[in-house]
Amino acid sequence: MKTAARAPVTSGFTLIELLVVIAIIAILAAMLLPALAKSKLRSQTIACGNNLKQLQTAWALYADDHNDLMCPNASLGTGPDPLAWTGAPGSWVIGNPQLDASPTNLQGGVLYVYTKALGVYKCPADSSMTVRVPKCPRNRSYMLDCYLNGTDWLGSMARKTKVAQIIRPPPCDVFAFLDVGVRQINACDFFVAEDNTVVDMNIWNDIPADRHNLGANLSFVDGHVERHGWRYPKADLQTGDSPRSPGDLQDLQWLQDRVPRP
Repeated sequence: MKTAARAPVTSGFTLIELLVVIAIIAILAAMLLPALAKSKLRSQTIACGNNLKQLQTAWALYADDHNDLMCPNASLGTGPDPLAWTGAPGSWVIGNPQLDASPTNLQGGVLYVYTKALGVYKCPADSSMTVRVPKCPRNRSYMLDCYLNGTDWLGSMARKTKVAQIIRPPPCDVFAFLDVGVRQINACDFFVAEDNTVVDMNIWNDIPADRHNLGANLSFVDGHVERHGWRYPKADLQTGDSPRSPGDLQDLQWLQDRVPRP
């Protein structure tokens, strides 16, 4: 006798099995995503450090080509408003990154001929925009120690104009370029008071960034670059603020200890 053909048996996930697989994937994602985020932050910190290394090399090459004279680092402006300041013509960079909508102020700086790359002026972790309308990504994240052929808060003469004049502290302990906070970055020279005859040294003037895991990258006159971790967040500080905690005061003093002395 003939028998009826049976339908082929198919196998597949049951609903319970499918839910278990989805749960396992979710658990793995929850475990991996923080690690991936940390990896991204670490790579941005490294890339930012490479940018500062290139700027520091350009700074040194300029001095080599100009009889040890450091590149100009002068600002024009008045008052505490960061938008009121701009890098002066002839400086290492000109303009104000909160306002600049084109790269011409980077290309017009005296260091551009040594870098020939717009990307080295911006930290990859800096996602800030210009304040102009329409807004566009900013093109610069860094400023240069005002005591290195710059002008101080009162517009006085530069403290050091030649690299050989940097003796105390030694070049390995004098910072040059650094990450600057997105709300406070303005002209080209970063000012930190360390002498009460100029202004109150126990306030913040320009403010460093803290986008690298509560830290900032800095280059030093001897050519090395390092990340420095802050003891207190910097994102909400304003020009003229007093340190908000003992740790914040230590951060300010750390920078004050790393500018060249008379």
